[in-house]
Amino acid sequence: MALSISAPTSSPFLPAPRQVGRWSSSPSSLKPAGFSLRRPVVVARAAAGNAPSSPAGAVVTELDVVSSFSEIVPDTVVFDDFERFAPTAATVSSSLLLGIAGLPDTKFKSAIDTALVDGECNTMEKPGDRMSCYLTKALGNVGAELALQVPGRVSTEIDARLAYDTQGIVQRVHELLQIYNEHDIPSERLLFKIPATWQGIEASRLLESEGTQTHLTFVYSFAQAAAAAQAGASVVQIFVGRIRDWAKNHSGDPEIDEALKKGEDAGLALV
Repeated sequence: MALSISAPTSSPFLPAPRQVGRWSSSPSSLKPAGFSLRRPVVVARAAAGNAPSSPAGAVVTELDVVSSFSEIVPDTVVFDDFERFAPTAATVSSSLLLGIAGLPDTKFKSAIDTALVDGECNTMEKPGDRMSCYLTKALGNVGAELALQVPGRVSTEIDARLAYDTQGIVQRVHELLQIYNEHDIPSERLLFKIPATWQGIEASRLLESEGTQTHLTFVYSFAQAAAAAQAGASVVQIFVGRIRDWAKNHSGDPEIDEALKKGEDAGLALV
């Protein structure tokens, strides 16, 4: 389950006036955002009112109810009904690139192929630097293509190997910004998905002070969420399902066991 709370008139993934402390969360096993209703990310906005009314005898699905007060953000590049469920935002990640690589030729796969023949990357002597360059170029190229498909923001994953390197994260974001600029994608259409380590939160603070919007992920505690909000992160992503699973699989703590007996959800409690 995923839950995201934002201001009633905006979505954390749609371009809007900047707000500090918008909250987002993700499914327990997040897949890259894009265009499929198989595993949607639910972005729930505060809203008044009841579930949608329907003609007598009509079937009201869970999707109908959620859609009456929420925004549905599909999370893969395989989309079954684009006209009826037009996507509004997307996420590009290494997992998404891997999935695209296994698909028939598409503009997304072409974006990856273009990165793999990039002259700048090919001149790098160290294999590790060369592979990181390929990955960065591919993320930017695919993200630019996704930005042409959705009206909202594209959130780009920062290499998790940089999770404990503040300056490395900032530098990588600057490299991605340059790629997006070459594709004429404005910075207000972009988010950068950073692990919420201490170093990642500090990188978020530095980037937000520059006007670059960040999306802090891997948030499992109130301390992380509070620090992310204080850093001015544009989106804070709480993994409700993973927190719930951890609580269920780590019995022995009297407080957790008592909460589970009452049917309380540890993940929702953090939100």
